[in-house]
Amino acid sequence: MTEVRVSLLAVASVCALLSACAGGSSGTGTAGTSGGGTTGSAGTGSAGTTGTAGTTGTAGTTGTAGTSATGTAGTTGSAGTGGTTGTAGTTGSAGTGGTTGTAGTTGTAGTTGSAGTTGSAGAGGRGGTTGSAGAGGRGGTTGTAGTGGSTAGTGGASSVAPFFKDDFEAGTSGMQPAGWDNFIAYNRNGQNPSGTTLALVDTTRAHSGTKSVHFHGGSSPAQLAKALPSGTNKLYARAWIWQTRTLGSMNPSENHETLLGLRGTPASVDNDVRFGEVKGSIGTNETPSDDFAPKLTQPSTATVAANKWACFEIAFLADQAQHTLTATVDGTQVEAITSTPAQWEHMSLPATWMTGKFVQFIMGWQSFSGIDTDLWIDDVALSTAPIGCN
Repeated sequence: MTEVRVSLLAVASVCALLSACAGGSSGTGTAGTSGGGTTGSAGTGSAGTTGTAGTTGTAGTTGTAGTSATGTAGTTGSAGTGGTTGTAGTTGSAGTGGTTGTAGTTGTAGTTGSAGTTGSAGAGGRGGTTGSAGAGGRGGTTGTAGTGGSTAGTGGASSVAPFFKDDFEAGTSGMQPAGWDNFIAYNRNGQNPSGTTLALVDTTRAHSGTKSVHFHGGSSPAQLAKALPSGTNKLYARAWIWQTRTLGSMNPSENHETLLGLRGTPASVDNDVRFGEVKGSIGTNETPSDDFAPKLTQPSTATVAANKWACFEIAFLADQAQHTLTATVDGTQVEAITSTPAQWEHMSLPATWMTGKFVQFIMGWQSFSGIDTDLWIDDVALSTAPIGCN
C-alpha cells in the first residue's frame, strides 16, 4: 500500500508538472495579432489612413478546478497578451502649392516731351495681364508706357496740330489756289489777275516741293484770305516768304505796308490788323484807328533781307485781358506789342484792340506808300498753338 501511495503521489506530481492531469489545465492565452495599420498614401494633401488597432489577445481558459479529493488546484491561466496597437498611418504629404506667377516686366517710361506750352501729355502704357494663380502660372508682362507728347514754347514746334496747312502743291500753275478767297485791287473774289495785280500759283520758286504762290501788288492789294473758325480768339500763323525787297527799310517817309494779318470785314481794309512795315520799321498798323507800333521815337532796327526764304510766325493773342501780338522771323523776335495804349503812336487803342478781327487770315502785299513788289509765299500753317519753322 505504501508503494502504491508513493506511486500515486509521483504520478500526481508529474501530472501537475505536465498540466495533463484531469485536475484542470491552465490554458495559455494566445497572443493577439498585431494590427498593422496601412500607411497613408502621400496624396495631394490628403492625410494617410489611420492604422487599425491590433485585435486583443483571447484570455487564457481558466483551469478546471481539481477534484477536491485529490486534485491539485489548477494553475490559473495567464492572461492573454494584449494585441500591439496598430501603427498610426503616416500623414500624407501636403500638395505642392502652385508656383507664384513671375511679376510682369515694368513698362518702359515714356519719353518726356520738351518743355513748352500746350504739349499733350504722353499716353500711358497699357498694364500687363496679371499672372494666374496656381501651379507654374507666370504673371503677364506690364505694358510699355506711352511716349510723352512733345511740347514747345512760343516759336517752337507744338504737339497741337495746325488746323490748316497748304503747300500749294495741289494747285495749278497760273491759277488761284483752291480754298482761298482773294482780295485783288480792292475787290473780294474778283478777277485774278487784275492787270499786273495777282496772287497765283507758280513754279518760279518754292520753299518745299515745286510750287508756291506769287504775289504782285502795290497801292492795289494783292492778297489771299482764309476764313477762320467761328469763335477764334487766338491764332498762330506761319508762312515762308521770299521778298524782292528788304523788309524794314528804315525809311521814315514811307507809310504802311501789309504782309500778313487779320481781317474783320472780308470786303474791306478798314477793320484790319496789318503786320509788315510802319514808317520804315517792321511793325503793325490797326484800322479803323490807323494807329501803329512801334512809335516814331522808338523805331525798330530789325530787318529781313531780300531774295531768300524766311520763316515768319505771327501770334495774334486775344484770349487774355491784354491783347498781345508777337512776330518772329527765323526764330528771332522782330515785334512785340504787349502793352496798350503805351506802345502805340497815338495811344488810341484799348487793351482789347483785336476784338472782332478774327474773321479772316490775310497774306500777300499792299503798300500805302505806293511800293510795287513781288514776293512768294509757301508752306502756310494756322494753329491755336506755336507752330515753328520745321
